[in-house]
Amino acid sequence: MTKPVIIRCAGGPVPGLEGKYLKAYDLEAREGRGDTTWTRDRREALVFASMMTAFETWRAQSVTVPLRDDDRPNRPLTAYSVKFEDAPHDRD
Repeated sequence: MTKPVIIRCAGGPVPGLEGKYLKAYDLEAREGRGDTTWTRDRREALVFASMMTAFETWRAQSVTVPLRDDDRPNRPLTAYSVKFEDAPHDRD
């Protein structure tokens, strides 16, 4: 049985996000550079059906701009070091 998970920031390009949870993510926003919203409240975090779904989202490559200027895959969310945690049960 798979457990729902959430993504927690462990570090990244924006100071002050450590410990916050991914609330929203648009991979193709900002011309393929992606857009994130983070929250301190675990209950507001974006819930993924499984660890695999969360991991695939974190590693997803932009369709709008598939490659960065250095010809490496453009995977905006991988700019953040993350932890995958069990989703909270109290989502009221």
